[in-house]
Amino acid sequence: MRQLVYNSHTVVGLSPQAISGAVTVDSISLKNYQHCTVYLLVTKGAGAETGAVALTQDTSVTPTGSVKALGFSNMWKTADISTTDVEVLTAVVSNTFNMGGVASKNSIFQIEIDTDTLDVDNSFDCLTVTLGTLVTGTATVLFVLSQPRFINQTTHLTAITDAG
Repeated sequence: MRQLVYNSHTVVGLSPQAISGAVTVDSISLKNYQHCTVYLLVTKGAGAETGAVALTQDTSVTPTGSVKALGFSNMWKTADISTTDVEVLTAVVSNTFNMGGVASKNSIFQIEIDTDTLDVDNSFDCLTVTLGTLVTGTATVLFVLSQPRFINQTTHLTAITDAG
């Protein structure tokens, strides 16, 4: 099927909201999928926005205290969506990057995660995004899960519980 809905499953990790302090986005389970694209949609305020972004892995969608950092070396960035729709591959440093950039602009950050980068040998199969303060900005996080392990043409398997 060529329709995106048959090949992917979208989960809202964070509804649009002000990030006035550190935020941990809802966790998702990757048990039933082989790939996840994390979309971070950011509206920057008038001030100097920095807001660090990091990924963690866990053994459950309910935090267990077994959280581990999840390494990643790059992300795709569209710094100002009012002037371009071109994503630029951008290196990250020490598995994190800042949402900073041009004040009062909208940006999109995209992080690609293959499930084989998680520590599945030790039952780490859940993914979480953490966001640092944006001062006056807002953010939304979407998880787009793809390459389902089990295909069902009428429904997708859940990613918000540990079922599977």
